[in-house]
Amino acid sequence: MAHLAQVGAGGVEPEQSGLTFTVLTAIRAWRDGAELDLGSPQQRLALAVLLLADGQVVPIADMIAAMWDGEAPPAARGTVRTYVHRLRRVLGADESGEPVLRSAGGGYRLRLAEGRVDLSRLRNALRAADTVDDVERRAESLRAALDEWTARPLAGVEGAWAEGERRRAVRLGVQAVESLAELELGRGGHAAVLERLRQVVELEPLHERAHELLMRALHQAGRREEALAVHERLRVTLREEMGVEPGPGLQALYRRMARSDAPPRPSGAPAPATALKQVLPTQLPLPLAVFTGRELELRDLDSRLAGVPAPPAVVVHGTAGVGKTTFVVQWANRIAPLFPDGQLYVNLRGFDANGVTREPADVLRELLDGLGLPKPGRPDGQDGLAALYRSAVADRRVLVVLDNARDSGQVLPLLPGSPGCLAVVTSRSELTGLVASTGAHTMKMRMLDMSESVALMTRRLGERRVATDPVAVRSIAKACAHLPLALAVASARIATNPALNLSEVSHELTHHAEQGLDFLAADDPRSDVRSVLSWSYQALSAAAARAFRLLSVVPLSQAGTGAIASLIAQPLPRAQALMRELAAVGLVVENRPGRYSWHDLLREYSAELLDEIDDADVRWAARRRLLDHHLVLTRDATVRLSSVQDLPDLPEPAPGVSPRPVADHRSALEVFATEHDTLTALVELAEQFGFEEHGWRIAWHLRFYQDWNGQWASMMRINQIALRGAERTGDHLGIGHARRCLARVASRTGRTELALHHLDVALDALSSSQDRRAQAYAHLQLSGDLVSTNQVDLGLAHVARARALFHEAGPRAAECTVLMIIAFAKMTSGAYREVIELVNKIPDHDDGTTSVVQLSLGLDLLAEAHACLDEHEQAAAATEREIELLSGLEVADGPHTAFLSDMISLSMFVLARSLYLADRPERAVAVQREAYSRLRAFIGANFRNNRVLWDPRGHQPQRLLDSIDALLGENRPAATWFLESIRVFDATISALEDIGIVTDLIRVRDRNRSIWNDRQDP
Repeated sequence: MAHLAQVGAGGVEPEQSGLTFTVLTAIRAWRDGAELDLGSPQQRLALAVLLLADGQVVPIADMIAAMWDGEAPPAARGTVRTYVHRLRRVLGADESGEPVLRSAGGGYRLRLAEGRVDLSRLRNALRAADTVDDVERRAESLRAALDEWTARPLAGVEGAWAEGERRRAVRLGVQAVESLAELELGRGGHAAVLERLRQVVELEPLHERAHELLMRALHQAGRREEALAVHERLRVTLREEMGVEPGPGLQALYRRMARSDAPPRPSGAPAPATALKQVLPTQLPLPLAVFTGRELELRDLDSRLAGVPAPPAVVVHGTAGVGKTTFVVQWANRIAPLFPDGQLYVNLRGFDANGVTREPADVLRELLDGLGLPKPGRPDGQDGLAALYRSAVADRRVLVVLDNARDSGQVLPLLPGSPGCLAVVTSRSELTGLVASTGAHTMKMRMLDMSESVALMTRRLGERRVATDPVAVRSIAKACAHLPLALAVASARIATNPALNLSEVSHELTHHAEQGLDFLAADDPRSDVRSVLSWSYQALSAAAARAFRLLSVVPLSQAGTGAIASLIAQPLPRAQALMRELAAVGLVVENRPGRYSWHDLLREYSAELLDEIDDADVRWAARRRLLDHHLVLTRDATVRLSSVQDLPDLPEPAPGVSPRPVADHRSALEVFATEHDTLTALVELAEQFGFEEHGWRIAWHLRFYQDWNGQWASMMRINQIALRGAERTGDHLGIGHARRCLARVASRTGRTELALHHLDVALDALSSSQDRRAQAYAHLQLSGDLVSTNQVDLGLAHVARARALFHEAGPRAAECTVLMIIAFAKMTSGAYREVIELVNKIPDHDDGTTSVVQLSLGLDLLAEAHACLDEHEQAAAATEREIELLSGLEVADGPHTAFLSDMISLSMFVLARSLYLADRPERAVAVQREAYSRLRAFIGANFRNNRVLWDPRGHQPQRLLDSIDALLGENRPAATWFLESIRVFDATISALEDIGIVTDLIRVRDRNRSIWNDRQDP
């Protein structure tokens, strides 16, 4: 790529104290004027990714994508962490003593003072130029921006990411030159920008705006022939490269220059008396004085506008009250100086109080009025008005804001069509037709996060009042669903009532949710949350309105189309069509194909409507269908997840319930991972509305997923609810299954005596239920807990009882579980050869009687038996087979990846140990490094999910992560590194155990200790 030679000084070593960086030349860094060694080119690239994030968190996955262009090596995560560890040491700490490069939210961020990066100074100067009215001050800011410029940005860095960022950075320089040229040409200063424009034209040979400005500069200098030659070169280039002609604005300029020898009059000079006065519309509403946040969105639109080519339109869409209009007005005022020929604003009233949408022809007349076109002689029809409108803006740079659009058909006739103009559209609908037909850029406005919500309330209430009760403020923000309109109304209510106590407001909103919409009422319908939501509801068909009301039955404001189809008792295609109708008016959001969500205030509104319009029988039937759907779905998923047929038969589902069958093991995992929170909430809903049998059955179907995922707290809570309901209704089968789940929780959290008690009670209850298969499985569960407490003979006696019951009741697949329990007992007694013999009798999962997870547990036993016999090659082979099976279930970014990764990491630590003991240290080190990368992710995720376990005990997860980073960053001989890794592993797992985090890695640590104590290696 060419560059802007001599556009600015650039490249000068900084004289600032502290840390400074350059990315507009090569990637370099200084501290107090002394240059820092940033390491290899790839390590510099890692730093560049963080610098260009401008203080935002960069997820590790994004760093990997940027650094390897989608072809990352298997150890990419570990490599990134190594680079980050080294950069931390190089960059050091800031003035407060905190590291400049910090871990945050699954990634990393650089915390730098303002103006420490040359690209940031360039951007700041451009922003400053946009915010001042004084011509000379604006020119100074633009010249300051260009002073940062020098040769090729990100010099020495290659790849798709770098090329994309390089184009964006170059475009900023082009923008600065064009803005300065526009300003100087307006006051006759062609000499100051002529050479700069020549360089931009060389850099951007297809960019029409730069060619237009160069033509104007040459014409002002009296060099008309050169100006015309610029147009001719561009025309030839566009035709050869893109098969198009220059735009109408540039062609009109060419024709004017060709007809006149006189240089064009600068725009600041007085017009001749005979000239027709041109109207300059400035219709934008004033930006909100207390606007805050949305910086990511603002920067995204800024970058889109600076792109080549710039989009013809921008569509900002989202749910009612999410702040689309406020945001667009803010951005439109920010970019207004880029459109010197005026700014138009029209409210299309697509969703409004009176329900009357404005017709395009009426809007076109208003736009023509704004442009100052006389009314006499205008055409009557929409097509003629649209043609006149496009002609009126053909040679102008006009910004058109079309607010509150109903659909694409309303907007398409209103687009200016000129490359110098931009239309910005807001709508509750995605306007896919408009985007598809014009190439418009689309942006979905998201709900605010907690920090942004608090910042909004702080801006409106003042820091002092918010500081009096920050906990209440966060609670209010959550009760407002982080919806900007709701937050604004709540803040206004609080601000106008100084006597209102924030804690009381919080309590009212959180404990009396049904009053939330009343608290958020306002005298202006445009600010009343209930009214604003109602405008979308009023636009629905009768069937879609019924679907919206029934969505309030769903406990967590999220569901898949399959569940919704059963809820509303409609075929799946019909349910999909109705959900698309709801999405089109912003009442739901399709987060991914077939998966919808809606915020809590919408749920409250739909619940109000359901109570007002539909009777109790309708509500009861909808809840029954929803519970039946998930009962059938989770049973099917459990069957796919495990070949163990430890499932009672289902009652007949209600009419209208039609869940799709679960295809395979991976699909079953996705069902539980995606629906887990909904399922636990449904157990509570079942108890609340008298569906106790549904409650304990759903809890029972969840047990495999929760067991493997270590979700003991959730498993205990929902089964306590299930047990309470089963006892209340005298359901012995339900009592037995709930007790068995509680026994599993007790066993896995080290409370074996409590587990044995639960199982004794469960067996009594199941005996009363006459379900012999359930009794057999309960005996097997009891036998496993007895064996784990060294009561091997008693455990085997229960195995024998279970076998007898299975002989009567089946199923065949239970024999695999029996063999596993016996093998476990033999392992405990040291009969390792018998363990190997028993495990080898377990069929492969391909025959349908053994699940992948069951087989992986058998392979785990097999590997441990071989290891105890010092047969480390055989142990390694068994563990590698186990890892292969589990890895086959992993899907990148899949919802169940986390706990599968934990299972694989455990097996990897075991494999690494076996490989080392088999005298294969190089391979052992490679496996151990990958296992540590997974362990690091496990610790980070556990800290996010269990902060209460860490903080009170003073344990800092960052210390553990730093120790792992330091280990991964070392490059010792294989045997030395591996033994050091064992010590780090012991300390890390002991820290996890100390704060109560249960993990099977504790078993690996204890086994390590016994081995290394015997060998005395570490």
